[in-house]
Amino acid sequence: MDFESLKNKKINHVSKLIEQGQVCPEELTRFYLEKISNDPTAKDTFTEVFKRSALDSAIESKKRAKAGLRKGALDGIPISVKDLADVKGKITAGGSSITNKKKAENNAVFVDVLKSQGGIILGKTQMTELAFSGLGLNPITATPVNPFDAELVSGGSSSGSAVSVSRNYCLASIGSDTGGSVRIPAAWNNLVGLKTTHNIIDLTGVLKLCPSFDTLGPICKNVDDTNLLFSAMTNSRFQNLRNYGAGDLKFLIIKNMFFEEIDSDINDSFNVAIDKIITSGAKVEYKTISEIDIAFEISKTVFPAEAYGMWGHKIEKSPEKMFAPIRERFRSGQHILAHEYVLSLQKLFELRKSFLQKVEGFDAILAPTSPIKPPNITQLLDDHEVFTKQNLLALRNTRFANSLNLCALTLPTETHFSGLMLMGRPNNEFDLMSIALAIEKIK
Repeated sequence: MDFESLKNKKINHVSKLIEQGQVCPEELTRFYLEKISNDPTAKDTFTEVFKRSALDSAIESKKRAKAGLRKGALDGIPISVKDLADVKGKITAGGSSITNKKKAENNAVFVDVLKSQGGIILGKTQMTELAFSGLGLNPITATPVNPFDAELVSGGSSSGSAVSVSRNYCLASIGSDTGGSVRIPAAWNNLVGLKTTHNIIDLTGVLKLCPSFDTLGPICKNVDDTNLLFSAMTNSRFQNLRNYGAGDLKFLIIKNMFFEEIDSDINDSFNVAIDKIITSGAKVEYKTISEIDIAFEISKTVFPAEAYGMWGHKIEKSPEKMFAPIRERFRSGQHILAHEYVLSLQKLFELRKSFLQKVEGFDAILAPTSPIKPPNITQLLDDHEVFTKQNLLALRNTRFANSLNLCALTLPTETHFSGLMLMGRPNNEFDLMSIALAIEKIK
């Protein structure tokens, strides 16, 4: 079996081959482990590869397949997880040198859920420091370079997760998204990334950045795989996505800030995608909505306040151990007063209600995932002002969904690094993925 040929196959297709005895989970796992071992760039993608435990899991999966006792579609499927998730007996570094270096006593809940369904965890992936950057640059541990241009970053903070899928080291990966950390690396690696509704997936055993906004989500090669991983992570019964026709759908494009300072290629790619959606029969409306600008201003208070509240005490013990622009971003929350934070958070909760009322009747909101392409690694290292500006710009469009607790998904377009973002109502992931599938099918 040429396992490289499975690169563009859906997980359900690979799963069927396992069920039919045409693919052996052990051989498939060995293929990925050997590929990772033989590729020098993989050391900057993975923090650790779990060769022994992955093979043990694969052997058990092979036995179940032979006995006709597979646990489901994920049984025997190799995946990676971001290094902010606890894996029993392993260190959770979170891309940082200031974190607790004790080995985890238990798996994160979602890791246990995936393993209980037969998923094979190949290893943990590199990430930006404490998940507080959208660029994917990490001079403290490692920077996974962009697979399409080694001079560019790959997006963060789930940088290694996206690169592990893009380089075909595994079939899917699990990242986290507090302000865009699944969607930006997915977009800059031409992948699908799902930002889930806050608390729809259990975060127990996951390193926290901003507990009011942290979410987990899959990074995959297509929408169907995303649905499979989301169903697995939520431990819910798998359902095939709805078969929407484009003519059934009505989209909103919000004009506010999503297109300011946008790269011309990304803007052109977005417009081409929208033209195709309209030509296919969908309705598209453009509006300006005041809640967008207000939420953007509030985010300048609540995100840094929570981040510094979580990590300030450790940062100030050893500030020299952090990359300066990340350290200073944390410190931007140092002097935000408690009453300012609480008042801002309450305003945000009110905005969520009024915003949903204004977008009633639309199936999804469309926007460019990020207004910029991945920046040059050397320039980011050499000029911290450039790093700060590019980081905030990279996260600008995505952070809105976290502020208003929307579910969101990025789709690749015809242009490298240019994601098409769909945003939907809270707890509406299944419908959002069904809509994304309809768009994915438009050629």
